[in-house]
Amino acid sequence: MRFTIKKTSRDYVVIRINGEYQQHAHFKKSSGARKIIELIEHGKLPTKKYFIDAAKRLLTEEEFEQLRGGKK
Repeated sequence: MRFTIKKTSRDYVVIRINGEYQQHAHFKKSSGARKIIELIEHGKLPTKKYFIDAAKRLLTEEEFEQLRGGKK
């Protein structure tokens, strides 16, 4: 999986490159955008609800189910 971060006038958008659809998630800060990419690349399930929802938007159901740790 590859991701890119785009800065908009209001926020930062994490976009999955070569995803099935236009898979993306919005973040207020660039640090949040970098954090979700880091968690996904390490196969870790985020603990904060917003990050869990973002991971669901960026990944397929199968990929999301393979994330480990945190709340389920």
